[in-house]
Amino acid sequence: MTQPVLSSKPVSRRHRWLLLIPFLWQIGGIPLVNDVAWRPFSLPFPMVWQMAGIVITSLIIAFIFSIDARHPEFDEPEDGVPAAGDAH
Repeated sequence: MTQPVLSSKPVSRRHRWLLLIPFLWQIGGIPLVNDVAWRPFSLPFPMVWQMAGIVITSLIIAFIFSIDARHPEFDEPEDGVPAAGDAH
């Protein structure tokens, strides 16, 4: 009996390391921005920093989602039965 040959190469998930950027933005940047006196839009700079972090986090998650969506492992199975956890 022969072993089936896997035709697809392993999927790289290195792009998910980008999820560290929002963490470092929020935790690592606090000591750096806490004493900044600049007040853009009449808001304290740490508040602007947090709002910018929300936008950057959303962009990073959208980018990672778009990369993950291109992988065939997320396609519908050939038998038409949705995978466990799919709500169809």
